[in-house]
Amino acid sequence: MTDNRLLRNDDPHAALYALLAGAEGCGPAARAARQAQDEELADFLCKVQEEVVEEAGRLLAQRVAE
Repeated sequence: MTDNRLLRNDDPHAALYALLAGAEGCGPAARAARQAQDEELADFLCKVQEEVVEEAGRLLAQRVAE
């Protein structure tokens, strides 16, 4: 669950942390999809989580370096 105050904040760090927090939910959702034998959905959720975390990490590092 993302705190809406973070989404309204003009701080780009807060927005990226909110994005990462949302991506964390993909792991449990992917496990649930695998248990339901929905491999396509599980694979999609894992890929999305990986891509979001990777991009958010890159953006955070870029912001910190500025």
